[in-house]
Amino acid sequence: MPSKSSDLKLKNVLFLYKTSSGYLPFFAYIIPLVGFIFLIKYYISTRYHHFVSYLYEYFLSFLFAFVLVLILIPLCIKIARHFNIQDSSGGAKKHLVATPLLGGIGIFSAFLIVALFYQPWTAQMTAIVIASGIIVVMGTIDDIKPLSSVIRLFGQLLAAGIVMSVGMKVSFFPPTWWGECLSVLLTSIWILGIVNATNFADGADGLATGFAVIAGIFFFLISLHLDQFGILLISSILIGAGLGFLVFNFKPAKIYLGDGGSTFLGFMLACLSLYGGWSRWNPMIAAGIPVMILSVLIFDMIYITISRIRNNHVHNFKEWLDYRGHDHYHHRLMHLGFKEDAAVIFIYSTSIVMGLSALVIANARNSFPVVVLVIQAIMIFINITILMLIGRKKSPDVPKK
Repeated sequence: MPSKSSDLKLKNVLFLYKTSSGYLPFFAYIIPLVGFIFLIKYYISTRYHHFVSYLYEYFLSFLFAFVLVLILIPLCIKIARHFNIQDSSGGAKKHLVATPLLGGIGIFSAFLIVALFYQPWTAQMTAIVIASGIIVVMGTIDDIKPLSSVIRLFGQLLAAGIVMSVGMKVSFFPPTWWGECLSVLLTSIWILGIVNATNFADGADGLATGFAVIAGIFFFLISLHLDQFGILLISSILIGAGLGFLVFNFKPAKIYLGDGGSTFLGFMLACLSLYGGWSRWNPMIAAGIPVMILSVLIFDMIYITISRIRNNHVHNFKEWLDYRGHDHYHHRLMHLGFKEDAAVIFIYSTSIVMGLSALVIANARNSFPVVVLVIQAIMIFINITILMLIGRKKSPDVPKK
């Protein structure tokens, strides 16, 4: 009978990687990642070779943010432990030990420090920094001492108002008083929806951060295509900070984003989608790009809202904000038998598929590709909904007060 040492050597030779799901081929993780990186490299080198030297500046902002987070997060862990700002064991994330919650402070600090090197700021950049600071402070206070949903909502609306004051609004409506009112209303709903959807997604190690990195990559690529230089800077910093944080946040997580971090990432994604002039001549393309990139968050938000209302778990908006349950996309996958890290990687792959669809939309010359890809996305999410309903039968929702 082979000894344990010989068995371990064999696994090393076969490049097997130990996860909570058991031993999996190392290449099962590496090959898709390498393929995705080469796809991005090919896309940039063939379409934007004249920008390669210019992209060096954005690579530096990415690298600076990445290194800063690697330096700041261990400090955040120590501070969180010293002041006992931690998510207790057995909480919503089902971890075994108390885990620090101040990841958002490290990510926001890195973002702010790197952004300070790119002065002078535009009015939009200034508004984003101020508003995101409000989001982080509000979320961090909530991590230390839980705030009421009304106070959290007020802070998010204040932040939304700041970015709208510099013109970052949905612009599909005519320039009339009622068009302006509809624009403000829809923009507020969009920002609040993405912020809270990202916060809700932060229920598995590395999920919210990894999704923000993937979305940031596609915002970067499409902004490169459309010469949206403000978005290139913000998204490059966000990608670097997010990847740096994933070193500490992927399973098993040493630190969590906390509400301060998850709402910050959601707010940045919402701002990136509003900052970009995705199409000046076709509103379907302009709407299709950010909706497709963030479709996983949008789908999860729509699904849980319908499910909770239908099953009488919530009866008003305040209850909806306060409700904490295990009925999200990642929970349903785990109910089906996925291990946590496998569920996270599954959602990553879904996000990449949707992002690739957004790339196609960005290069569309008419509305037809948009319609086809939206129908395709709807069919994908219908299939996912079926899986989630099966997952619900395996583990019915229990309202949490």
